Amino acid sequence: MLLVLGAAGCSLGDEAVPSGKLAVVGPTVIGPEDLSAEQSQLGPYAQLRFAGLEGRAALLEAVVAAELLAQAAIDEGLGDDPRVELALLEEEAALYLAAELERRVPRAEVAADTAALRAWYDAHPQELWTDELRNIEGVVFDDLPAATEAIRRLSAGEVELEALGDLVATGLQRRDDLEHPGFHAILFDPALGPGDLLPVPVVLAGKPIVARIQQVVPATRKPFDDPEVQERLVQEARAPRLAAARERLLAELAERYPERAP
Repeated sequence: MLLVLGAAGCSLGDEAVPSGKLAVVGPTVIGPEDLSAEQSQLGPYAQLRFAGLEGRAALLEAVVAAELLAQAAIDEGLGDDPRVELALLEEEAALYLAAELERRVPRAEVAADTAALRAWYDAHPQELWTDELRNIEGVVFDDLPAATEAIRRLSAGEVELEALGDLVATGLQRRDDLEHPGFHAILFDPALGPGDLLPVPVVLAGKPIVARIQQVVPATRKPFDDPEVQERLVQEARAPRLAAARERLLAELAERYPERAP
């Protein structure tokens, strides 16, 4: 199915969006007038939610998603299937819900509630840490037996690492046992620190290397004012408020539209 977006998006097909239009979804061309028609059906708070450039972009995304869903259903011969109509209603309901929850729990309001953000930050000291970083420096060998013998000589104090050959160093790395299952289990051994020799050779780029830990950058907690931290704090502080607002909304709707017996 062809989907082409105009200036607000990116082209995913060879056809161009007609002048003055916003998107092409298969045979359907979506223009500003279509967005205005959709917006006019929203409640006053939802209309505010989807006002402005960002709001219109979000509304266009929802309209395109609904049109894609409808056309996919038609292509599969489900145009008259009540499940398709239900899916479209669910898409529209999700739009209303997002707008209503934004009205009841404005994100900007939570972001400005420094006390609430600080309270979550202080109550979760185990969260929001940077990873510990480590790297090694060592000498590359052509084969494992020679590297193993070098480890023995180094451990016995017979020779210094620098005397075994040219030293090479890796960049600082965060622990990733999936990518480096053998190497990182040794590199990040808490008993080892800067200057400590790795007890066995490790393999890098297909060759064994005899190495010592060069640097250890300890894990540190990210500061409260870090932008990424602030974003996470807003999400965490807002989540229970959104859940409570959603429960209140559902209760109000249940009271306003009581379930009827079939």
